Amino acid sequence: MNSKITRAEKAIQDSKILRKLKCYSPEVVSTIFVNLDTSESDIDIVCNYLDQKAFTNDLDLTISVYESHSLKAYEDRVVGRFGFQNFIFEIYATNTPVKEQMAYRHYQVMKRLVAVGGNDFSERVRKLKDGGLKTEPAICQLLKISGDPYSSILSVETWTDIEVDEYMAKYI
Repeated sequence: MNSKITRAEKAIQDSKILRKLKCYSPEVVSTIFVNLDTSESDIDIVCNYLDQKAFTNDLDLTISVYESHSLKAYEDRVVGRFGFQNFIFEIYATNTPVKEQMAYRHYQVMKRLVAVGGNDFSERVRKLKDGGLKTEPAICQLLKISGDPYSSILSVETWTDIEVDEYMAKYI
């Protein structure tokens, strides 16, 4: 197994962050776990809250024990960051159910594409990312998916397995 994945899994486990945020339905959506990461990739976790103030207080208590922590509450979301075991963790939360959040949906698309496209696909995405693109724009560029990459990539959710195979055969 990829040593970065192993180290990231250990950092998640040792931080106990998923357990600490359990009542907010945390889900890891990091490119590290789908082989689309670069040296700059962090451990992304999405959460859902019903009460933003309560979540903000809980998250602040949870991450304040870690190095380089920061927390910002916006009108419609909360973003917390902290460093642990040589990883940056980023917690993103809204009142939208986790499985409906864009980051979660993008992650599911990435898993599907990597499962079909394998290392060739992953390497091409990482190369574009090393050139300055974010993950979604890199994927859309490779697969010739037009439009805003952050919304257009979601079109893959409706593709059949045959369509995914055809796109990979054509562009990868």
